[in-house]
Amino acid sequence: MLINAIAIDDELPAIGIVKSYVDKVPFIRLVESFTDPKEGLEYVYSHQPDLVFLDINMPGMKGTELAKIIQPFGKSFIFTTAYSEFALQGYELQALDYLLKPFSFERFLTSLNRAYQEIVRKKGEETSVFFKDSYDWIRVNLSELKYVKSEGNLLFIHTKTGSLSTRMTLQELIAILPTDTFMRIHKSWLVNLNAIEKLEKHQVWIEGDAVPLANNYREMVEKRLLRK
Repeated sequence: MLINAIAIDDELPAIGIVKSYVDKVPFIRLVESFTDPKEGLEYVYSHQPDLVFLDINMPGMKGTELAKIIQPFGKSFIFTTAYSEFALQGYELQALDYLLKPFSFERFLTSLNRAYQEIVRKKGEETSVFFKDSYDWIRVNLSELKYVKSEGNLLFIHTKTGSLSTRMTLQELIAILPTDTFMRIHKSWLVNLNAIEKLEKHQVWIEGDAVPLANNYREMVEKRLLRK
C-alpha cells in the first residue's frame, strides 16, 4: 500500500525538508504541498489524501483550526511545528504525531511507520512496519514478527521467515508497535505475545528459540498471557 500525503506549511523550506524525507521512503509519496492553509483544506476535501503534514502557526488559519475541520472526517494528520506549547492540544485533536522542528529523518520515519499502521488499519488491511536493512526497505507484517533483540541503536528483527537488522532503538520501535500485542520482557528484548509457546522462570520460548525474561518483567508477562 502506498500512502498519498500532502504538506501544508507557510514556509517553503519546511515543505522542502518534508519532501526530501518522503523521497527516501518507499511507502509514501507527497502528491501536493500548500503554503496557503485554505487551499490545502480545499485539496483535502476534493482529493481525500491519506495523510496531511500540518504546520500550526500559519497566517489565515492555524493548523489546529484546520485539524478540527478535517479530524471528524477521519483524516490522518501529523503536526510539524517549531512550537512545543501546542503539543497537548495536538494530541487532544488526535494527531498521529507531533514533530518538533527541526526533526531528524529517523524521528520522521518513526512517525511515518505509526501513520502507516493507522492508515492501513482504517482500510482493513494487515498492519505492518517498514524496516531499513542496509540499502533495502523490508516490510514486515506484525503477525509475522516474533521477537526483537537490541544492541545499542541496532535492532535484530526475527520473523517467521527470517531475520534482518536495522539502525533503530528499541524504545523507538516500541513507540510504533501496538501495546496489546508486543511487550518488552528484558532491557534488550521485545516479543510478540501471540508468538510465545512456553513461559519458564527466566525465559520464554518462541518457535524453538529461547528469549531471556528479566525478573522485573515476569509478573507482567504472566498477567498479559493469562489475560490473553
